[in-house]
Amino acid sequence: MNMDTYNEDLLVKPVGYVESKYQHFDEVPHPHGDKGWNEDISTIVLSPEHAKKISGLNGYSHIIVLFWIHKSSGWKMPKHSHRPNHVKVFATRMPVRPNPIGLSVVKLQDISIDSGKIVVRGLDALDKTPILDIKPYIPDFDSYPEASLPEWVEGHLREHHHQHHTH
Repeated sequence: MNMDTYNEDLLVKPVGYVESKYQHFDEVPHPHGDKGWNEDISTIVLSPEHAKKISGLNGYSHIIVLFWIHKSSGWKMPKHSHRPNHVKVFATRMPVRPNPIGLSVVKLQDISIDSGKIVVRGLDALDKTPILDIKPYIPDFDSYPEASLPEWVEGHLREHHHQHHTH
């Protein structure tokens, strides 16, 4: 296959947006700790033509949210980054990416099919972030307990007392 086949532009239309108390990355207390994103409640507001498409999400404890990191150019690498110099963007969760697509597994708090609103806990997206897609989280398909991490990531997680979160 020729890579030119993949150079076409893709049209992606948001299905809604995020309502969050955070407008900018620097407002988040600590984006990867026990506070901040993991505990925050935010609301996904679907456009009217997509509102009824959440029917059937009741009963799932978690959902997968795909979003466009619309303010990624405003993000700055922390001064004391734990990332080794040889580690590049596709080996990180940094928001500045060739296609700024974010993915979060979040706890479903409440949904309203009538209003097209989904209240979630742990969505690491700023206010007005465009939502691209929503999928149910299914542990049999989406969880890999045997997954391993590079030593530099494990070291960072230990050093900053991060715990495995079941959002």
